[in-house]
Amino acid sequence: MRYLLLCDASQPQKVAPICRRTRWGVEIQSFSNPQYPDLHPDGVKLHQTLYEPVQPKALHGPFGDLSPGSCDALIRQVTRERFEFAYAYATKLGVEHIVLHHGYIPNTNTFGGWLRRSIAFWEEFLPSKNTSVTFYLENLLETDATLLGEVLRSVNHPNLKACLDLGHAFCHGKQPVQKWIEDLGEFIGYVHFHDNLGDQDTHLSLGKGRLPLDQICYTLEQLSPGAIWALEVGPENLEDSLFWLETHGYLPYNGG
Repeated sequence: MRYLLLCDASQPQKVAPICRRTRWGVEIQSFSNPQYPDLHPDGVKLHQTLYEPVQPKALHGPFGDLSPGSCDALIRQVTRERFEFAYAYATKLGVEHIVLHHGYIPNTNTFGGWLRRSIAFWEEFLPSKNTSVTFYLENLLETDATLLGEVLRSVNHPNLKACLDLGHAFCHGKQPVQKWIEDLGEFIGYVHFHDNLGDQDTHLSLGKGRLPLDQICYTLEQLSPGAIWALEVGPENLEDSLFWLETHGYLPYNGG
């Protein structure tokens, strides 16, 4: 693990003080809502002020109903516009890590067609972007890592990697989470950490669900050692989850 980030659940006033006190980075999530800038005209300035001393920074982009591999060209166009929105606000906020959803919904598109269109989408999208910015494709409803891995291997771009969401893989997947890590390996550049009971995506504190977190952390350290870890547990559960990482020996030294 290179860094640990705290996801702010669109509540920067609550999480920024924790980031400053603990000296961990942040994943900014307000801009996952594309209406946020209109609803909060001072939103950019607010985030700039609160997170000015916090490093590193990531941003979670819009994801609702978006699909870079859709069979509908208009859906792909809207997806491109929303991903450009994420990039534009990341630039304004000095963010170099952008999390976007992979977008595949099982049994809604043929594997080959969706894969071909998704590869073409990323090959067109990435060349115009600053090479200091890395994009991470997050799993949501996929049952295994096959399609995500095929996209990443086919595009084969240093600034396109996987965001492995452990909770999503556990409650929606049909394979052990460790198998996802084995299949994706060093393509994993970012990891969303939260827990659940295997039935719903509840974003529990670490250790409050049924994920085999010790085995997962060990496998990540072995196969994806450079990945950023991000706690996506809500502001009220950050302290408990930091404590879990510390007591289990997975909280890295950050100079604090």
